[in-house]
Amino acid sequence: MNQHASNPLRTAAAIVTSPNTPEPASYWRTLHYLNLYRLILGGVFLAISLLSSDQPLLGQENPRLFFLYSIIYLGLAALAIVTIGLRKPRFEWQVSFQILTDIVLIVLMMSVSGGVRSGLGLLLIVSLVSSGLISRGRLVLLHAALATVAVLVAHTIGVLDYRESVGDFAQAGLLGVAFFTTAWIAHVLARRSHTSEQLAATRAEDLENMAQINQLVIEDMQDGVIVLDGEGNIRQANRHAVRILDLADKADEGVGQPLGGVVPALVHCLEQWRKNSQANFAALTVGRSNAQCQPRFIAVGDKRVMGAVLVLEDLSRVHQQAQQIKLAALGRLTANIAHEVRNPLSSISHAAQILQEDAMEDKTHARLLQIIHDNTKRIDRLVGDVLTLNRRDRVQPESIVLASYLPTFVEEFCLAENIPPDSISLSVDKGKDVCFDRGHLNQVLWNLCRNAWRHSRKQPGSIGLRVNKASASVMEIHVVDDGLGIAMENLGKLFEPFFTTDSLGTGLGLYISREMCEANRASLDYIVEKTGGHFKISCREGAC
Repeated sequence: MNQHASNPLRTAAAIVTSPNTPEPASYWRTLHYLNLYRLILGGVFLAISLLSSDQPLLGQENPRLFFLYSIIYLGLAALAIVTIGLRKPRFEWQVSFQILTDIVLIVLMMSVSGGVRSGLGLLLIVSLVSSGLISRGRLVLLHAALATVAVLVAHTIGVLDYRESVGDFAQAGLLGVAFFTTAWIAHVLARRSHTSEQLAATRAEDLENMAQINQLVIEDMQDGVIVLDGEGNIRQANRHAVRILDLADKADEGVGQPLGGVVPALVHCLEQWRKNSQANFAALTVGRSNAQCQPRFIAVGDKRVMGAVLVLEDLSRVHQQAQQIKLAALGRLTANIAHEVRNPLSSISHAAQILQEDAMEDKTHARLLQIIHDNTKRIDRLVGDVLTLNRRDRVQPESIVLASYLPTFVEEFCLAENIPPDSISLSVDKGKDVCFDRGHLNQVLWNLCRNAWRHSRKQPGSIGLRVNKASASVMEIHVVDDGLGIAMENLGKLFEPFFTTDSLGTGLGLYISREMCEANRASLDYIVEKTGGHFKISCREGAC
């Protein structure tokens, strides 16, 4: 992670402190609510002025002025609805304008309603509190000072005009004290609210970052992770679980699907775990790839009935790693002795061929010599396959146009393996290209097609070679035969090294093919069907 990236706390603070940053929508929404209060208050003043014209409740000294002030107050509140909606002028200016409007007009209405004794001055406390909370306490003390000065000036004018009593200065002073006290409390509360908001923003960013890190860790895990709700439905699955359970074939990668609809055996394990949290489960074969997985459940919360996290430990990966270590050691050993092994093999093979020419009449000797020749070829092929393991990571990917590559491959394969050309049916559209090492792709397809021909009925069209577009960036190459397919008991060992059902095979072809596919950021899978064998290569589409 880049250490110079923007800090979420600085970002949250900049939203509040920077004068050039637009105010959040919540600030404008709060100002809108304050203006609604002012709009209702102006309507009440106007209604009182109209309904109590004979014996006015407010504005007793000059009802006409009180009526005029009410209309002005209501009109400015209505105008503020438009300015708040447009968010022009700036937020601070609109707050100050509304508070100053309240101070001036409420003090004027108070002066024609009997002065400080009318009680209208108390309405300014609501405006000051709102000012403190909306502006986060930045201007509230200034507004309190202006309100106090306005009340004292209005009362002084009333005293000089003999309309109010000098003794009411004490009440005006107490009203000013109330203004400052309220303003100070609003200021303190606003600062605490601001600090709490910053802390909450920081914690929220930390939680979001932690959630993203956890998501990245879970996605990068080599084991499948599935989150289940209390009903046993899939709520979330990481990339490895999607692959081994074939959830990608379901809408939204299986989210919302019942676990029993994906792997019924896991539902039984879940029920056993809910009864006994210490229960251990045997490895299961899941998905079309027949992956061997060890299930393990982790409770979400204190109660197991509330949900669980299902961890599918991929045993095939552990086994594959052990096989890779073993094969790497075997590859290094074979590389060191390959020269010494192949030279005697070549001599034995050559000698067998010479003896075979001299022993044409003796069928027993000819048969024994043929056995020698066939086995020397098998040993030589085995050494070559093991040596290939050391070269699987030497990838030189290039963009291969399948429409021109596959016909050439089929022609070369049929000629080299002495197979009738019509035995392979090819289906590929123009413009289909993949990113793959040409030598690796040639060897993978050669191994798959040779296995397909060996197990097929050896008739025209027995091998099908077709290309499909799986997604926007993935191309699939399918190799299908019309044979009996792979027995169910052999599916789990299909890609293991040295596993073969053919007495003449080395058992390394499929293993090397999968290794080469993975080296090219591709995958090789076996698709279980009712009849025939079906292998699928999923590789990157387009230029490298």
